[in-house]
Amino acid sequence: MLIISLSFALGIVVADSFSVPLWAIFSGVILAGVMALVVRSSLRLVYCALAIALLGYAASVKSAPHATMPYDVPCNMVVVVRGLPAPRDGYRVAEGRVEAYEADDGWHSVDERVQLWLRSDSLAEGDRALVEGRLVRRMSRYEGYDELLCRRGYVGGVGVNDFNLISVDNRRATTLQQRAVERLGRYCGDSLSHATVEAMVAGSRSGITAELREAYSLTGLSHILAVSGLHLAVVAQAVGWLLMPLALVHRGHRLRNLLVIVALWLFAFASGASPSVLRAATMFTVVQLAHLSSSRYNSLNALMATIFLLLVYRPNYLYDLSFQLSVLAVVGIVVWAVPIVRGIRSRSSVVRILLSSFAVGVVATLWTMPIVSYHFSNLPLIGVVVTPLLLPLSSVIVGLGVVALALPSPLSTPFIALAEWVAWVQNRVVMVASEPWWAGVEYRLDEGKVFAIYALYAIITVVMWSVERKKVITL
Repeated sequence: MLIISLSFALGIVVADSFSVPLWAIFSGVILAGVMALVVRSSLRLVYCALAIALLGYAASVKSAPHATMPYDVPCNMVVVVRGLPAPRDGYRVAEGRVEAYEADDGWHSVDERVQLWLRSDSLAEGDRALVEGRLVRRMSRYEGYDELLCRRGYVGGVGVNDFNLISVDNRRATTLQQRAVERLGRYCGDSLSHATVEAMVAGSRSGITAELREAYSLTGLSHILAVSGLHLAVVAQAVGWLLMPLALVHRGHRLRNLLVIVALWLFAFASGASPSVLRAATMFTVVQLAHLSSSRYNSLNALMATIFLLLVYRPNYLYDLSFQLSVLAVVGIVVWAVPIVRGIRSRSSVVRILLSSFAVGVVATLWTMPIVSYHFSNLPLIGVVVTPLLLPLSSVIVGLGVVALALPSPLSTPFIALAEWVAWVQNRVVMVASEPWWAGVEYRLDEGKVFAIYALYAIITVVMWSVERKKVITL
């Protein structure tokens, strides 16, 4: 699966730089497939990898976003707010969809994913609006972010204000994420702490202030606010513990594993189903199915299979920053942290847990630091120390938040209150950690240096595995 996923990803990258007719690509796939069947040497693997890379190229080309409505032409359009609006300096941004637009020959149905700039307080997530506006191609004044939005499937941007807003159809919360935000919003103590809980449990960061966002970014802890594998691991563990009595029933462990899978996907959609969440949910599903069938599984192989399936579903995930950080963190944990944790020897379970958390935090930070530096021009040095300290707090916040979502309002209040208090402690730690001048060094790694660092990580991984294999043979 490592060869398959890397080959497919290579095809997606090549498609971003070179233009080749699809008929030539599919001809190459057929030719490489035939050669893989005919050749009896080690070249068979090369031809298989080539065929998969060509399929990745074709998938990237076919899924490339393109607008069916004209750019820069004033017209009436029906716009739906699909994402939770996030505050910016004087306006809000949200994901939206243009469902129809009016031209000289009448109305046309479309399905355009757009970036909405909202300068009207009349719109919220789920609302459908009739707007007199235009679709513009450029979505950000920063060229890099504009390219990132294109790769995520956005075709352009639409501005909405009180002057071009004709009518609004306010909708009640319909998605699981909207309902989760509403349930958490029934109790609100400290607003910043509540916003942190909302971000970590429901995937909505609309209440996070610019100051707090900057503190998390400077310390390299932004991944804690974004729902990812860490949060789903807490959910899986909590649900598994709650359903432990099912193991006493005949074949109850199978029902338990199935219910854990259901809970994981419910939480994934309740938190917004971001690429990192889908990656984690898919991988945990593979693991639970292996437990269900009493089969052994390889963690790295399961991760690579997950990456391949998600890239087949949406090739542009390869360029999504949250997806990149999530994958790199998990790869680092699997290939470095797991062997280190296995080598920890202590009679105290508390010491083992603390040392394991520290190892996982340090490894995850080291594996994501190059990408963070490349995108944000910041080396979060203090994150290596602070991340292990915040992992237990984050687990408590997510666990309490999930329990609060599952319980009715009167019973959920104390759990949300406790989650907000823990979030207050976490925010204070992050703010204090961001104050030293050396917390984050302003430095940007270029593409060559990033590639060199991960090549070094790969070499270290091969050496570590070789040493482990020699120890096993010696024993």
